[in-house]
Amino acid sequence: MKNIAIAIIDYECGNLHSALKSIELARDKSSISGDVVITNDPDTILKSDRIVLPGVGAFAACNEKFNNIGGLREAIEEKALKLSTPTLGICVGLQLMADKSFEDGEHIGLGWIPGEVRVLSPNNKELKIPHIGWNNILVKREKSFLSNISGADFYFVHSYCFQAKESENIIAETIYGIPFASILSNDNIIGTQFHPEKSQGVGVQFLQNFMEWRP
Repeated sequence: MKNIAIAIIDYECGNLHSALKSIELARDKSSISGDVVITNDPDTILKSDRIVLPGVGAFAACNEKFNNIGGLREAIEEKALKLSTPTLGICVGLQLMADKSFEDGEHIGLGWIPGEVRVLSPNNKELKIPHIGWNNILVKREKSFLSNISGADFYFVHSYCFQAKESENIIAETIYGIPFASILSNDNIIGTQFHPEKSQGVGVQFLQNFMEWRP
């Protein structure tokens, strides 16, 4: 059994304890073992084998908090961009990875996955924003981290969506009046618009896939 360290990033913008519980459950079902920690300590992050960036709230506030923690961004970028550590962004955690967001103004993102965050605008006026509830994913590109989840329903809570610059980064889409990217990937980096930690068994399966994934 492979032993790995998993870091859930605490920047005051995520469902930290829900993520912790779900990731621990996924770990216990997987072929790996190791510690799961909630942290914003750069040294701990630099020693981790998996990074999870959760996110709940407005882009600008989350982006500011993320960038204001000393050494946090530098440590994650060292791991994710230079050392190719598998990294998962959830909801706003995914959106922070864009080049920019147009939520309540224009804001510069991390630029880890090329694209922009814009308001979700379904062409059916009966569909309410925010998009809240269960919806399925339509796989566009097969990946090993999609094992046993193709076509499954996941839990969404969002008003904005990631518009990828390159179609090759879109791994799965979801329909809410219009299609939007629900899973994106760029090499060792994955992002989900849905919340796996709120998606019960299928969410645990996705997190297990992520932990066992070898980019």
